[in-house]
Amino acid sequence: MDNLEKERQKLWEIKDLYRKLLDFYQKKIDYVTKFYKKEPYLQANLLEQYTNKILQIERHLEDPFFGRIDFTQNNATQKEICYIGKVGILDESGNIITVDWRAPIASLFYDSNIGPAEYLSPSGIIKGELELKRQFDIKNGSLIDFQDVNTVSNDELLKPFLTTSADNRLKNIVVTIQTEQNKIIRRDLKENNIIQGTAGAGKTTVALHRIAYLVYNEQKNYNENQFIIIGPNAYFMDYISSVLPDLDVNTVKQYTFLSIVQNFISEKFKIVNQNICLEDALNGKENQIIKFKSSLNYKNAIEKFINDVKNSIIHGPIVYKGIKIIDESVIANYFNKKDVSINESIKEFSKYFKKYLKTNADELKHQYWLKFRDEYLNLPKDSKRREEILADTDNFNKEIMEENKIISNYFSSVSLKPLELYQLFILNCEKYLSLSSTNIDSLKEKTLEAIKNKNLGYEDLPALMYLNLIFNGYKDFDKYIHVVVDEAQDFGLFHFWIIKKLFKNSTFSIFGDLAQSIYSYQSILNWDEVINEVFEKDCNLLTLDKSYRTTYEIMECANKISKCFGFGNAKAVLRHGDDVETFKVNENIADFILEKIKEYQNNGYQSIAIICKSELDTINLSKLLNKNKINLNIISSKNTKFDGGVCLVPSYLAKGLEFDAVMIYDTDLYDYQNELDMKLLYVGMTRALHKLDIIYQNELILPLKDLDKDEELKRKL
Repeated sequence: MDNLEKERQKLWEIKDLYRKLLDFYQKKIDYVTKFYKKEPYLQANLLEQYTNKILQIERHLEDPFFGRIDFTQNNATQKEICYIGKVGILDESGNIITVDWRAPIASLFYDSNIGPAEYLSPSGIIKGELELKRQFDIKNGSLIDFQDVNTVSNDELLKPFLTTSADNRLKNIVVTIQTEQNKIIRRDLKENNIIQGTAGAGKTTVALHRIAYLVYNEQKNYNENQFIIIGPNAYFMDYISSVLPDLDVNTVKQYTFLSIVQNFISEKFKIVNQNICLEDALNGKENQIIKFKSSLNYKNAIEKFINDVKNSIIHGPIVYKGIKIIDESVIANYFNKKDVSINESIKEFSKYFKKYLKTNADELKHQYWLKFRDEYLNLPKDSKRREEILADTDNFNKEIMEENKIISNYFSSVSLKPLELYQLFILNCEKYLSLSSTNIDSLKEKTLEAIKNKNLGYEDLPALMYLNLIFNGYKDFDKYIHVVVDEAQDFGLFHFWIIKKLFKNSTFSIFGDLAQSIYSYQSILNWDEVINEVFEKDCNLLTLDKSYRTTYEIMECANKISKCFGFGNAKAVLRHGDDVETFKVNENIADFILEKIKEYQNNGYQSIAIICKSELDTINLSKLLNKNKINLNIISSKNTKFDGGVCLVPSYLAKGLEFDAVMIYDTDLYDYQNELDMKLLYVGMTRALHKLDIIYQNELILPLKDLDKDEELKRKL
């Protein structure tokens, strides 16, 4: 029996063991259902545990493993043969059937060559000899083939996965993890890391696998729901919600930055779509206020305001009807605790005040009586004034026990609503901001209008969150221990700072690409300022500079654009494809696009995008195509969902997506001297997996001029 047949036999054996386990856990469920009725809490826990096991096995029954390693530990007499799968499965006796890709020994599959090798286990470094590293191609439950690593290059091993369609690539991400990616995935939980990754370098893949790895390896210390992913948009969240279960991750929290804001702040308000501001920037409307509000200078101004409000809260002792009930130094003790909100401080002081009144009520009543004693004793016994004094004293004795009323009166000037606090800050902002009077007037006018309409900009959110954090506390965001942020290049420095502040007990894995920083009017300039000013240098900067998405030809073309804004070349995995073609089309554009779509589909491309510069360009092209009875799915700010097929999409909404074939529409609209334009063009070009075509009407932009050769196709249809 040759090796292929032996491995097919092994696949059959493992699938059979999986089926036996399904039967084993089903019998467990039946038993628990029948005999644990009187212990409902235990019954529910056991049923959940066994049901999850069944779901896990069923999910991977047809592809239980993707790799194999044979490893002999130094001084050992027997080698370990490990079949590596997306999840690790044990039989009913606790024996290993398949090894989880996240297990320490599985790192040999990703990081080591045949020969002397080692891996880090909980007990220390394990050294030995890696004798075999094998990658399997399993489809529909059948083993098609395998390849032994070290007989061909890594790039060659990747090609079968990289040449598939966009939809199928998502199913194989565990198999295709590369050494440089694996090192980031397996970094220590206690580290803060920023990962600068070029387009197509697998940032999202690494981000999701890092969460899955940490959940698996930290399960004895932390619950899965103490990990969180922050993504850029609803499309991303929809995507990861379908991928994470395949990585055996089910309860990790998933948010966008906007959904964090909405969850954290109880008040209802709308948030201006970022892409409206981006469209303004594309139309040449520079907005320095947005940039300023996203900076730490704005944070510092908010901080000064907070300190003033804090200082105004304790405005002397609590005095009631001339009697000093409690000294201000006692009150101050409750407002000087670190990481305790104003609201929590008021509540804690209120508890103390209630006990204090009960303990000292008689003494306080006596002090109030002493105010009138001499007068009372010197008055005639039938004096009405004596009755007034007695009535007043009696009222004091009753009122002094109404601690909530006294507390409310003392703290009546304190608002706990972030919108009201923000409005108060803006009304007095000249006291805190070092801007010209013109800029302050503009900031004040626009922001007050936004607050009045409860329609705030993305740049206002860090300030609101900071105010809410100081006055109302962390909610439950301080329970998280690790935060993964994807597409982080679009955050401003204040956004980074408030996220770090809000998740005070977390470490961070931050992924982004500055070359795709399309919201440059608000976002960071470089990663160093995040490391130095937000993390106070307690953060590593790592890089992923090899693109696995596009062909060599597409990446080389995109590199011509990235040079325009000072970025170096991204390295493409050596997967060759068609040359990038340019087409001068200034008439009958609809016919040309229809013909191109048919050509792509005939070549087997399933996901196809026509990428326009702006949403207005997308709408205009859509109308033109509709006149010619060509109906395409339009991705817009109102419809971010893409389920495959052919679509029209603005360049900035294409970020994070990938397509088998891409057509860049009308590069005449892009100004090569404008950094934002070039970043948008770069984003569009790097969405293509296999085929990229560029359309222009008059003249090809300068960075792509050398593509415009004599043999260029010029059409008039």
